[in-house]
Amino acid sequence: MRPIIGITTNNMKNPTSGADISTGGWNYNNAVLKGGGLPMLLPCVTDGGLLDQMVAACDGFVFCGGIDVTPCSYGEMAHPLLGDTSLKLDRCQIPLMQKIIAARKPVLAICRGNQVLNVACGGTLYQDNSLKGEGIARHMIKDDMGDISHQVTITPGTKLHQLFGDRIWTNSYHHQSVKKLGDGLVISAMADDGIVEAIELKDYPYGLGIQWHPEGMLVAGDNMLPLFQGLADACRKG
Repeated sequence: MRPIIGITTNNMKNPTSGADISTGGWNYNNAVLKGGGLPMLLPCVTDGGLLDQMVAACDGFVFCGGIDVTPCSYGEMAHPLLGDTSLKLDRCQIPLMQKIIAARKPVLAICRGNQVLNVACGGTLYQDNSLKGEGIARHMIKDDMGDISHQVTITPGTKLHQLFGDRIWTNSYHHQSVKKLGDGLVISAMADDGIVEAIELKDYPYGLGIQWHPEGMLVAGDNMLPLFQGLADACRKG
């Protein structure tokens, strides 16, 4: 039996009809399938009882990329460089992440998901990477998802280091990143310009936050497949 992996979705408008749709994109489904899991899409709901049912129904979770996290979620006012936000999405995903952590279920949080993980643990974000200071590289590229943009250095002793070793190439599609690290987290990868590229939960079965898009890199090769295989393996052990 494949473990059931819940994948968060974003509320969007169909560009043709204007109808509301809830999606995370096929790449996430494909990555979970290739990693050995069975994907299940999770709608955006804010009812705590429904979120509890989601946590109980799934063996593990993938938090997908998307729009910016609303700054009021971490006690800040909106900066002019802030992108699109959705308070409803935040009021679904941040409590859902907290419930998953309380249940100690495996989770892989990607791009926006990485930021949700940090905020759910009490951390804050750079509303735009340029606010970190001078010398910051361009992290929002316009290349194909399978292309690579820069390298990251991985922290020894972390789960990410067990999977990939000291240094790897990644793609890059984010203009926000971790500022103050949340409680119970460690930094597991950094870009050469000092931007935090990955975090993970300490003393936890499988709790990784990845700032790049590993599901997109799978269209060009299987270098990032260990992230999704590791998630499915952790679900089976749980």
